Amino acid sequence: MVRLSQNDIEELLRRPIISVVSTIRPDGTPHMTPVWHLVDDGDVVIAIEDSSVKARNVRANPKAALCVVTDETPQRWGLFSGNARLSTEGVDEFVRDISVHYMGEEEGARYAEQAVRDIDFVLLRITPTRTSGSDGEE
Repeated sequence: MVRLSQNDIEELLRRPIISVVSTIRPDGTPHMTPVWHLVDDGDVVIAIEDSSVKARNVRANPKAALCVVTDETPQRWGLFSGNARLSTEGVDEFVRDISVHYMGEEEGARYAEQAVRDIDFVLLRITPTRTSGSDGEE
């Protein structure tokens, strides 16, 4: 396998691919869930419920990782890990942007409008300390 360059990893992270975020539970074990993500100023950003396990974990231990894998052959992947923090700044706009990124303009805008009414979001921002990736070739 060939390691992906930093530019290739960043390109992969900009694609609307379902990713998996991992936070650390109080007992030290990982908690992993599929999420939508966007890249903003070098950070990976995810909208999560303020009362979620992910939010509680980050409040207790600000380490997180995100893994993204393509669904095509060869399966390229990127891993992005680092320091995490929670923020409420720009939540509604972010939810709209990420919804449009994954669902398209019309459907994403409708979804985001309802989601921000129904869910108490907070943004999970991961600032990288380590990135790696592979082109999936043998």
